[in-house]
Amino acid sequence: MQDQELSELDLAIVNALQIQPRAPWSLVGRVLGVDAVTVARRWKRLSDSGAAWVSGHMAPATDGRVMAQVEIVTAAARATRVAEILAGDIATLSVKQTSGARDILAIVWAYSLDELADYIGDRIAHCPGVRSTRSHVITDAPFEGSRWRLRSLSAEQRARLHPPERPPVPAEPMRPLDRRIMVALGEDGRMPLSELAERTGTSVATARRRLGLLLGSGRLVLRCSLARPLTGWPVTAVYFASVPAEHLQAAEAALRTLPELRLCTVTAGPHNLILDVWLRGVQDVHRLEAHLEHEMADLGFRVGDRAVVLRTDKNVGRVLDRRGHSVAAVPLERLD
Repeated sequence: MQDQELSELDLAIVNALQIQPRAPWSLVGRVLGVDAVTVARRWKRLSDSGAAWVSGHMAPATDGRVMAQVEIVTAAARATRVAEILAGDIATLSVKQTSGARDILAIVWAYSLDELADYIGDRIAHCPGVRSTRSHVITDAPFEGSRWRLRSLSAEQRARLHPPERPPVPAEPMRPLDRRIMVALGEDGRMPLSELAERTGTSVATARRRLGLLLGSGRLVLRCSLARPLTGWPVTAVYFASVPAEHLQAAEAALRTLPELRLCTVTAGPHNLILDVWLRGVQDVHRLEAHLEHEMADLGFRVGDRAVVLRTDKNVGRVLDRRGHSVAAVPLERLD
């Protein structure tokens, strides 16, 4: 699929699935004013080409896992190969090649700080071509990419798509079945219940019930993603910023209203905020930085470093090609 072939209807379908990733095609069709068959056909074309996809993953800071942003410096001409190797690892959530003081910025996870140290110190540091690493342990993720939205639908259309409020569901201990469900939905977040049940070795009724519990407890996050060049926001920048600790909550609240924000992590390191933003062009990198420092001057917000993402090799478990299209899904759960 060529980038210019993306239509207003395609963008509207993606926007609809960002709001309700498993919405029935009949509902999406009614909201968009087209028949369900047309919507399903359009989505199949998008997903088959890797231009758009729905996937599921464990919510941050659940199941006792810990995460970190890792800066990686490589030998000359080795960044692409190192990024390709790390993109195939279960423990690596996202991999970006960047400008500036690091060649790669990766988000990694483990079940303990000790395991995290092993992965960074043994696996990453010993990867051929890696010269050095620096880690920023993530203590919170107040905003992540599943909340980012296109702006293709009207307020009335968005309201019609919002699913009914689920009553809070107490979190239960994770079962092996739950992990199998997450792995399957990591490949296809819209997988029909009959296929999900078959893939995970259970009944349709049980798959429906466990899926409802995972979503209701907030442990499972479903997200609809679109190849970045097709969004109209083709440039990603990363800001390494800081505020005094007493102003962190206020800064998080202010940042949530930022249309360009894709990811905000609170970290323990030289900077306590690392922000991923999507921009219209590279000329906006310093404009947005100046805007943020001006608007949050009373909070002591300062950007200490910034980088432009040259290429995204992996994003939340999806290996991407140079166009930002999904070409493979790497499980984000361990089943052994």
